[in-house]
Amino acid sequence: MTTAAGVALALGVVLAGLVVVLLLAVGLQHRQRTRTQARDARRRAELMPTVHALLDDDGDDPAHGPHVTSAPALLDELVLDLLPQLRGSDRRALQRVLGARGVVDRAAADLTARAAWRRGRAATLLGSAAATDHTPALAACLTDRSADVRSAAARALGKAGDPASVTPLLVSLAGPRALPVGVVGMALLDLGTPVLPALRTALTEGSAPARALAAEVLGVHGDPLATPGLLTLLEDRGQPTEVRRAAAAALGRIGSPQATAELTRLLATGPVPALQRVAAEALGRIGDPAGISTLVSGLHATDPGVRAACADALAAIGDEGRGRLRVLAVGTSPAGRAALAALDAVATARQWRRPVTSR
Repeated sequence: MTTAAGVALALGVVLAGLVVVLLLAVGLQHRQRTRTQARDARRRAELMPTVHALLDDDGDDPAHGPHVTSAPALLDELVLDLLPQLRGSDRRALQRVLGARGVVDRAAADLTARAAWRRGRAATLLGSAAATDHTPALAACLTDRSADVRSAAARALGKAGDPASVTPLLVSLAGPRALPVGVVGMALLDLGTPVLPALRTALTEGSAPARALAAEVLGVHGDPLATPGLLTLLEDRGQPTEVRRAAAAALGRIGSPQATAELTRLLATGPVPALQRVAAEALGRIGDPAGISTLVSGLHATDPGVRAACADALAAIGDEGRGRLRVLAVGTSPAGRAALAALDAVATARQWRRPVTSR
């Protein structure tokens, strides 16, 4: 056997041995992981009676019982997994458990940890535990140097449910470390209807993105008490376009005919097509026949988006609006084509809603 052949054979043997060792290591690791998962599942099953007892206990403060404070750390993970699925008194009972076991205090201390992953994890845990006592500390994390931590803090403030979070959340939309509008918007929606008064106040305060988001969330909630403030924003030509658009859209969602006059004026006078489109959509949502004439005039606008929005709004208003569309749909002008497209969309929607009957 030549020297080269001997070296190749030796290398082959070594490689084969390494492959065998690697396979054995993978197998052992998989076996260990399986055992660990089985052990954790068994321990979780053993702890479930404790959790059920906490939920069923009518005592003054069952969270401080010896069976809770002496339970293993796995109880904390089990409680944190269950919290998002619970509401009302059951959720509050498990939140007290986390407080009694020191989980909340440890998480609060970790908000200033050096590692970003620890700060983010701590914020998430405080949100799940609805630790409203730590709202200022979470709000401070909205300016954290890590974008992930800032987002985690915003989501945690939304889950914690403290209405005082509205102001810092809206402030976080501006500045060098501004949060995405979507993250802050979801946090505000998670806070629910208790924050509506604060959002109404925010319509006249803060940055333009804050005013626009406040208007949008008020519209999603359909808050009728926000109508005067939204109308003020809409009427103010000094407001940025994004703010006036959000106000117009919110007024449409609220559906108050009080907004019809200002929306028709905005649609008729322009001159920003983006605002005209939103105004037309809002008029369609409100459904006030007083806006029909202006919507018909909007079918002759130069912007195709405005024409389409006016046609769709007329179709949404009802028989009178669709009657005006039928008159225009016989022509081949841009207005006629927009009217025909809106009527076709109505016919298609009706066809899809029609129940299927078997012969």
